[in-house]
Amino acid sequence: MAARPGSLPQKSTLRLEDLEPRFRDVLREIVLEYVSSGEPISSRSLAKSGRFGLSPATLRNVMADLEDLGFLHQPHTSAGRIPTDRGYRYFIDHLMRSRRLTQLEREQIDGEVGRADEVDEMMHHASRLLSKLSDQVGMIFMPKLTQLVMRSIDFIPVSDTKVMCVIVGTNGVVVNRILEVPHVRGREELERIGRYLTTEFAGSTLEGFLEALRAAVSGERAQEDRSWRESIEFSMNAVEEVVPVDQELCVEGTMSVIRKPEFSEGGALSRIPVVLEHKSELVSILNDLLVSGGTQILVGSENNFTRAYNASLVVTSYGPAGRPLGLVGILGPTRMEYARMAPLADYLAKALTRKVEETEQENES
Repeated sequence: MAARPGSLPQKSTLRLEDLEPRFRDVLREIVLEYVSSGEPISSRSLAKSGRFGLSPATLRNVMADLEDLGFLHQPHTSAGRIPTDRGYRYFIDHLMRSRRLTQLEREQIDGEVGRADEVDEMMHHASRLLSKLSDQVGMIFMPKLTQLVMRSIDFIPVSDTKVMCVIVGTNGVVVNRILEVPHVRGREELERIGRYLTTEFAGSTLEGFLEALRAAVSGERAQEDRSWRESIEFSMNAVEEVVPVDQELCVEGTMSVIRKPEFSEGGALSRIPVVLEHKSELVSILNDLLVSGGTQILVGSENNFTRAYNASLVVTSYGPAGRPLGLVGILGPTRMEYARMAPLADYLAKALTRKVEETEQENES
């Protein structure tokens, strides 16, 4: 087939980064306009915007070339173009200019997180606010720590009746809590217990670790050595108190998704409310994302979960440096304002991190 005058080489030999700036500018404008309007973008509307100084015919050729490369899609013969998942990905990685949060948004996030006294309360308040500010589904995730693979465990005396239990996972996750105890053993004894447990059980899941401790309490050595039995009972009770049995996933804003045009059209996205009721699929992918850490954006076909529901997921880990405790997430249609969603999730994650650090400092004082 003959090439159009001024057309580009075949897509098998051409990447978008090889194109001249106007092609990238056109793609960026189409993504921004489509996210804003939800309507396919035509060459005529781009020409009328006055941003390019190009005729509709020239813009139509540029858009056709971008479609050949897989960055745009024409839903109907007579319609304009919309971004593909590949188009969104290139926009996110190379063209997106993240929006700065307003002072009011920052104050709302800081105030909501700061008012919470308990972890559960903080998670619910934060997910609700995230949904409100993003107009998408807001999520706060804390993993099921019984499946955490242990690297080490330590006990640190804090006062006459308080001990800090610190559990470090092989993936860098650190869990700690100040525990009330009838009486605190000496620092040397606590260090001895920690060294013994680390040597014997490093590499075990916390679930397996607890099962082993429960078996040891009723074993032969425990019957003959009272001091050893008391140490094991102390360790078992401490770990059971530190580690929640189940993961926590707070989800708010299902109605925000239902109101989206993409939802009313039916299809995969319409099943999201059912997914959020059962949550198992979502929890599985969130556990995987937590290991990677940082801010991550999954668009449509890039992941099995988002592909199945024609959705996008923006997540950011929270927790002190090197200690990811959970994830802040935004779930919605692929037609999402990524330039605003990523900063929202990031700022909330930082607010939660500050809250965690402040709470730890208060417990230690």
